[in-house]
Amino acid sequence: MEPLLLRPNYISPVWSGSRINEARGIEGDASYGESFDVSVHEGLVNVVEGGPYDGVPLDELVREHRAQIMGDLEDDGIVQVLVMDAADNLSVQVHPDEAYAQAHEGDHEKTESWYILAAEPGAFIYCGTTTDDVDALRRAAEDDSIGERYCRKVPVSEGDFVLVPAGTLHALGKGVFALEVGSLGFKTYRICDWGRGRELHVKQGFDVLRTQSRPEPNHLGAFDPAAPAQTRRGITYRLFVSDVIDVRGTWECETDGRYEVLSCVAGSARIRTQGGVVELPFTRSALVPASAGGYVIEGTCRVLRSFATRPGEIV
Repeated sequence: MEPLLLRPNYISPVWSGSRINEARGIEGDASYGESFDVSVHEGLVNVVEGGPYDGVPLDELVREHRAQIMGDLEDDGIVQVLVMDAADNLSVQVHPDEAYAQAHEGDHEKTESWYILAAEPGAFIYCGTTTDDVDALRRAAEDDSIGERYCRKVPVSEGDFVLVPAGTLHALGKGVFALEVGSLGFKTYRICDWGRGRELHVKQGFDVLRTQSRPEPNHLGAFDPAAPAQTRRGITYRLFVSDVIDVRGTWECETDGRYEVLSCVAGSARIRTQGGVVELPFTRSALVPASAGGYVIEGTCRVLRSFATRPGEIV
């Protein structure tokens, strides 16, 4: 089976910027602040774009060709990838872990990571709290001031990669353009929306909040086309891993009996397998099925290589 390019699902939240439109040559009046590029989550399922499976929903393709796509992985979920451009702050939110999501939402844990594609001077993310005083946090949530009063402001720049575990209070800040790699769930509890009036989920948010979670970015630096090729670990979590690959010409990899998701975060890439070839421009992602056995990345580019981990696996 050839690499699968998927048709993005575009959304225009109230905080949308224009950089997704610009990167992908999208014209029109709508600014798409979010592009869901790889997902089999209900309501967000992508369909295949081009090739022999053009127009087939990804979840349907997984059911019909499970062994070819998933390999020896037991779960049918796919590592999720989306792109976000924040012209204004996103809501301050928190996501449930596996136990809470299963018990209360019939969903899976949502742990996510952000690779910073670009950031305006002085831009930051909100990541964790400045206090462990839950009563103080609850009082601030009552008047929608928790974001400014108690969220940690973490400066970011191009090439930073930060893991945001379930339970972490967080928000993408104004001026940040990011690609998100995340686990199988998609439940979000808003605790603060900066007075915009959208629905909040304060009770559930405090049910799952972990005030001790205060992540720091992995500072990988901006892509330098003149620098030597290299591969580095971007983030590691028990559910998924993402490597950062700087390519000069070609880079080869085996799929190790499972699918991989490749995301172009600088330059443009070509993904070649024995089954076929897909072009991967800046910000786009493709799914390489397990049956490919391996692939070659061609170009002068930076690519994220993301994959699900097996239970108990150390990577």
